[in-house]
Amino acid sequence: MKLSQCDLLLLQRHLDGELDAAATAAFATRLAAEPALQRAADEAQSVRGALAMAGAGRSMRPPTSFTSNLLVAARQLPTRQQLEQADVAAAAIGLCRRILLAAAILAGVGLAWHAGFVNGEQPTIMQANPADVQHELERLDALLHSRK
Repeated sequence: MKLSQCDLLLLQRHLDGELDAAATAAFATRLAAEPALQRAADEAQSVRGALAMAGAGRSMRPPTSFTSNLLVAARQLPTRQQLEQADVAAAAIGLCRRILLAAAILAGVGLAWHAGFVNGEQPTIMQANPADVQHELERLDALLHSRK
């Protein structure tokens, strides 16, 4: 079973002595119940011991699973092509966002111009001649009466 990132962080906090008494007791119970977690704890403790010995000037062979785990982790890293594709996609998304922002700004300026806010003119008000309005109302009334 693969451990979650949360479990690995909890393991590191346990090994660093950063957990309080209750959390340490709960983690110890999990260690006894979960073999995968216990293996990870043993490997981490072994690596810590090797690093401590190397720091003291003594050499020690890393555990056998260290190399294989390192190779597995390295194989999971993205390739150069995948990174380049991600960079191209990110650049395309950034370009699209800039274009959309420019279009929104231009639309806003166009609306402001049309409303008369940009060029300083007051917006024009459309008004109909009262005689024309009366004539149109009479025409519509006649049309309605003719359909009845």
